[in-house]
Amino acid sequence: MTRTRISLISMTALASMLGAALPAFAQAPAPAPMYAPAPAMAPGMAPPPGQEVAVIPVAPVMAPRAADDMTGSVGFGVGVSTGTSLVAADTANLMVKYWMSDAMSLMPRLALNITKVKGGSTQWQFSPSVLANFNLLKGASTRFDAGLGLGLALAKNYTPIDIGHGRTTFAGADTTATYIALYVPVQLGVEHFFTRWFSMGIAANFDFLRFEKQGSPWQLKLEVSDVTYLGSLFFYTD
Repeated sequence: MTRTRISLISMTALASMLGAALPAFAQAPAPAPMYAPAPAMAPGMAPPPGQEVAVIPVAPVMAPRAADDMTGSVGFGVGVSTGTSLVAADTANLMVKYWMSDAMSLMPRLALNITKVKGGSTQWQFSPSVLANFNLLKGASTRFDAGLGLGLALAKNYTPIDIGHGRTTFAGADTTATYIALYVPVQLGVEHFFTRWFSMGIAANFDFLRFEKQGSPWQLKLEVSDVTYLGSLFFYTD
């Protein structure tokens, strides 16, 4: 009986001690972090040994926009020619431009005109040509190119003949004979792309070399003064 009473008294005392200790454990401070925050440091100073330095993520730097590759694109547009004056337009023509590669494009040209004069003969002129443009400078939206080509002009019963930006027959020519001309056009231009499929440009072109013959007389011209200005607007396919 005595031992049983002693055990009961011991268990009661142990329970009382545990009940008093629980609130103390509940109010104990949280454990310290594994890594203490790094102290503020002046610029250019190294952190103390054994301390971690927080790394702030940096957003990636965006690369500049690259120019679109125009290989295989075909452009259809309108060209406005102003002749040697920039004040008023002389003619407006449909234009085609095909990019063989991103650095070279072809511009075929074709002029056909047939006129029937009442009580007279039929007048006609036919002038096909092709211009190869080579890209010299290429930016994200703007390109500067130079072109070189070859053209042919045929005309009949034109007095005076008006082929290739206002050129006329030369003195002593037989105006009833067929007019024949071979020429080498040269062009320098800038084209700005607002989007992948739309651009506007301006160019200056002239015939560097031109051979003309009508009847017996013929003449050969070599000049760069007869400059024609051309404004263009193109819509491209993919």
